[in-house]
Amino acid sequence: MDRRIKKTRNEIKHALLELSSKKGINQVSVQNIVDHANINRATFYYHYKDKKDLVDKIEEETLEGLIQEIRLPDDQIKTFEDIVYHSILASLEHVKNCEDVYTILLSDNGIMNFRSKMLDTIKKSIRESFEPLEKKNIKIINDKSYLVNFIAGAHLSVIIDWVNTGLDKEPTSLAKQMASILTEGVKVKFH
Repeated sequence: MDRRIKKTRNEIKHALLELSSKKGINQVSVQNIVDHANINRATFYYHYKDKKDLVDKIEEETLEGLIQEIRLPDDQIKTFEDIVYHSILASLEHVKNCEDVYTILLSDNGIMNFRSKMLDTIKKSIRESFEPLEKKNIKIINDKSYLVNFIAGAHLSVIIDWVNTGLDKEPTSLAKQMASILTEGVKVKFH
């Protein structure tokens, strides 16, 4: 892609994100975006059909980046713990690296169907991660459909809370805690 096109698209994207952080994504108009990016409307419409197209492209890029990050090569999957820890850590690091996008898209003023799309992306990754285990004759005895839903739902819920609290914990610490709960159960201490 031409460097100028990439630069203009990034300016448009950042204008939408900056404005959305102040007043919510639904309140931002194309005119607001072009004014903030210091471009004309024709330039905006050269790159995107409308604001929805821009948001859709941001969602697609973000989720494609997420799936690329959490995909673990088959030869690195030896145990269920490998799947859980790696996918959680990779997703948390991806969210942290794309904090500006996730902060907007996962907020209460964001795009509600993004959460559903993100959940589907996480589920797909988990399902695909089970295949190498099965090839190595490691069988998961739990109902895989419910297990995938449980892991993905918990995973997304923690990510949403983590984003809403300003990414208050380091990804490695949070990933270890989440993986431990999923693989070893909840640990308790009696006084």
